[in-house]
Amino acid sequence: MSDSRTIGQLKGSEVPRHVVFKLYLHTLFMVILPIATYFLSAHYYFQGENNTTKAAIAAVLVANLVVVSFIVTAFREDMKEPLRQKKE
Repeated sequence: MSDSRTIGQLKGSEVPRHVVFKLYLHTLFMVILPIATYFLSAHYYFQGENNTTKAAIAAVLVANLVVVSFIVTAFREDMKEPLRQKKE
């Protein structure tokens, strides 16, 4: 017997839509922003023979900023959970 229910349909372990939205948003940022940073900075900002290395470093920094942003968002969401439980 297979259980084909989605996360939102499971009793007791429902994931709120805003949490899933934040996950999708950060995933989209993780895919688009570093690639865009690499190509835009290599083409427009960095000139010279080391332009790809500098552009790659910029893309890595942007990827790390997205990861830190996701972690901060997750911690802030986790801190809101006890407040919601106290209200109930």
